[in-house]
Amino acid sequence: MADSEHREEWLESMKKEIQELVDKGAWDEVHKTEATGKIIPLVWVFRRKRAPSGEFKKFKARICCRGDLMPDDLETFAPVVQWSTVRCFLVLAMTLGWVTVSVDWANAFIQSTLKEPIYVHLPRGFTSTLGSNACLKLKKSLYGTSIAPRLWWLHLRKALLSIGMKESQHDQCLLYRPSLLMVLYVDDAGLAAPNMEGIHHFVKQLKDMGFDMDIEDNFNEYLGISIDDNPDGTKTMTQKGLIQKTLKAA
Repeated sequence: MADSEHREEWLESMKKEIQELVDKGAWDEVHKTEATGKIIPLVWVFRRKRAPSGEFKKFKARICCRGDLMPDDLETFAPVVQWSTVRCFLVLAMTLGWVTVSVDWANAFIQSTLKEPIYVHLPRGFTSTLGSNACLKLKKSLYGTSIAPRLWWLHLRKALLSIGMKESQHDQCLLYRPSLLMVLYVDDAGLAAPNMEGIHHFVKQLKDMGFDMDIEDNFNEYLGISIDDNPDGTKTMTQKGLIQKTLKAA
């Protein structure tokens, strides 16, 4: 809020974040006396999202749970794709002449349901209809909860296997079925298929199962790496934004 020049933009991004969580049924407002365990604080994380080139994209506000205050005996591991696998994915797509796209999941972690509720304080700057003696009973995994990445992975993995996807023996975050390849890094995914019809069919299958997602027209950006198409059919991977930031810091 000290950024007076863009205060309204940050406030709008906060309102958007809260509204999306409410729309997805992320929590119930309850009295603090109903909490069966520790009430964990929430924190705001503000970020100016940028493209790999360093160019500004949008203001992003995300509400996160203080996962460091949760019990440390919980199972939290979730696999992520290796960069060597991403390069293999791109080489296969180029060799086969397949189209590639990126997948954008809307608040991915919120799409998986908690097995046990977690109680958290109200987000700073917002009030409850129950007054000051209220807290939130989480029903969905918020970002920051220590178990959120694993719950999301298990939720998505179960759905993918049910529609015929198989995991590579070399990297379980490379999934495939006839005429479709997928790489997955938490909630960042890339798809490759002979044509867009196959990709749209795959996305529809997941949407029919309740997943909130959209596809972007190309796979020219992944995990902060810019992937550019060259005239000779090859691809160049660059990270100009990080390089410039590193040089500036040096």
